[in-house]
Formats: sequence, structure tokens, C-alpha cells
Amino acid sequence: MSGSAVEVGRLIREARERLGWSQGELAGHLGRSQTAVSYWEAGRRALGVDDLVQVAGVLGVAPADLLPSSNQRRSVHALLRAVAERVDAPKLADQLECFAVEAEKLPPCPVKWTVQASTAHDAAEVLLNLAEVVAPPVPLMRLVAGCGARIMDWDFGECIDGLTVKVNSGAVIWVNPLQSEARRRFTLAHELGHHLLRHADRFHVDLSGDYSPIATGGHPGYDWRAERAANEFAANLLMPAAMVRKEYSKNPDVKSLAKRFSVSVAAMGNRLGNLKIR
Repeated sequence: MSGSAVEVGRLIREARERLGWSQGELAGHLGRSQTAVSYWEAGRRALGVDDLVQVAGVLGVAPADLLPSSNQRRSVHALLRAVAERVDAPKLADQLECFAVEAEKLPPCPVKWTVQASTAHDAAEVLLNLAEVVAPPVPLMRLVAGCGARIMDWDFGECIDGLTVKVNSGAVIWVNPLQSEARRRFTLAHELGHHLLRHADRFHVDLSGDYSPIATGGHPGYDWRAERAANEFAANLLMPAAMVRKEYSKNPDVKSLAKRFSVSVAAMGNRLGNLKIR
């Protein structure tokens, strides 16, 4: 029994438990025996590459998330610190590192819905269907929890809009509390999009103000395509096309629609334009 096999087994068990599955249920999804799963989780049998990829796919995680790394915790902290140091924000670097430390202490949140989709639009639609959401406003907090993500409070001031960190217990999201309620909802949906669309293995941070990519010329891990996809996911999740068209037919007033969907007037105006409703 090797130490690496034991560690891989532990990571598989934690990912399985986050989904609320028994060993037998995981075995059923894999088309394998419960004994095989039991041996893997106990470290009594090592997984081949093909098995690891299959198990990761079924559990909805990246294969790398099931591989042991003695420096995994340190690497998350180092990467977060690199983001802040890239924009010359040493105080922010300390706060990000402390946030990651506290995030790792949180208990896992069971995953109720596993979303596997290649596009932002499809991911939002799949999640809405799984959660059986049929009318606005979309119950965003319930969706976040159902996807196994936790929301953690912290004081980053005004330099960050949102942050998602992947730890062993799952995803942990932070949203700037200084934003308006409508903006917080959109930011939270945006961060959930980063998580579900797997835009980063370990973390994703959206800097704002003087530290934004526009002001700094980019920062480690910044990808404008990922940002655009996360915005598209948030718009489709909070303002589903069919629901918007239905509500618009009842009352085309933008302010009333924004209130109905709990989004900003600007976000609703953009959504109506993108849907070519007006």
C-alpha cells in the first residue's frame, strides 16, 4: 500500500462524499464493482491513468484534483499572493493568503447538482433545469449551495469584485459586500460561472478599481475569454431568455423587469438588447 495510493483514495472519497454518494453509487456510475471503489479509497489498489480520468469525470472534478501534492496548500497561497504582488498590493497579498487558509477550514458542502456543459449558455440552462426554476427571481443562493459551493465573508475593501478558491472541501466564493444588492447577485452568479465552467484549477480572482486588468495590463491567470463566458453564464442564469420574454410580454418596462428579476436596470437593458426583444 503506497502513500500516494492512500492519498488518491482519500481525495476520491472526499469528492464522492461531497456528492452525497455511497461507494455503491459511485461504482454504479463507473460500471465497476463496489469492491473496486473500496480498494481505491483504501489505497489498496492504485488507479491507472484511464481509471483516474474516468473517476474524475464521473465525480465532476479535474483529474489533477485527485492527485496528491504535498505542496498543494502552499501552491494555492503562492498563486494568490502572485496575483496581488503583480499589481503591487502587498496588503492584499496577505489578505488573500489568510482567506485561503480560512477557506480550507470550512466543512464540505454536499453537491446536489453536477453541471457538465461546454458553453456558458448550456451550463446555466442545465442548472436551472436541475433546480426546477420556472419563474423569477432566480433563487441564486440555493443554486450556489446546490452546486457544492460555500460563501465566505471577508474584508478585502474595494480592490476585489469577487473571488473563487478551490480547496479540498470544495469551492469557496467571496463577493464584495460594498456592491449594490443587484450587483452582488450578478457577481455571485459570475463567480459560480467560473467554478462550473472550470476556468481555474485552484482559484479565480476578479480585481477591481486600480487593481483591475484594465488598470494593470492584466494579472497572473487573467483571461478575458473566461470573463466574458462568466458574464454570459450570469446573464443566462439570472435572466433566462424564456422567462424574460414571458415577463416582457406582461410589462415591457425595464425598471419593472429589473426589479422582477432582482438585477440592475443596466443588466436588464443589456439582456433585452442581446435577446433582440427591443
